[in-house]
Amino acid sequence: MLGLTVSWSLPSGPCGLRFRQNPQGGVRIVGGKAAQHGAWPWMVSLQIFTYGSHRHHACGGSLLNSRWVLTAAHCFVGKNKVYDWRLVFGAKEITYGNNKPVKAPLQERYVEKIIIHEKYNSATEGNDIALVKITPPISCGRFIGPGCLPHFKAGLPRGPQICWVAGWGYIEEKGEYGSTSKGGRCWPFSWW
Repeated sequence: MLGLTVSWSLPSGPCGLRFRQNPQGGVRIVGGKAAQHGAWPWMVSLQIFTYGSHRHHACGGSLLNSRWVLTAAHCFVGKNKVYDWRLVFGAKEITYGNNKPVKAPLQERYVEKIIIHEKYNSATEGNDIALVKITPPISCGRFIGPGCLPHFKAGLPRGPQICWVAGWGYIEEKGEYGSTSKGGRCWPFSWW
């Protein structure tokens, strides 16, 4: 267990609000469509520093509240030093190998603590979940806000649900890198 109780409310409203969204979706994750700035305000770019103080996007995460980001444990295999990481909030596009500070409305934060699930198995990627503590706390606004987690006793959805997959990637084969989102039918997965 990760042992974290998340309870925090925003002055701007509840979690899971997409401030700007494009209702157009598709049925495939590959490809995607460019997302509008602020469409996924809880998305976080976890960036690692490399030689020459250049940042490279390594993983995505979801903002839970002003102090915590939910991400995958595998992101930190061999890269678990807090000072090697930066978190970028409010980004629509990511420049790989960048070494310049972010400009508003983006916000950049340091990692204070990394908590990897105690039963994470790197061979099978079982329990592939981690929490990252943000320092200083993030300020929410037009392009940054928390996502939602299901209630502890919610269980699996009954029947198909509409869901979205969002992240940073190529929006066309051999195309430019950008943030993408896809909509489609989502069925419960066996790994839940």
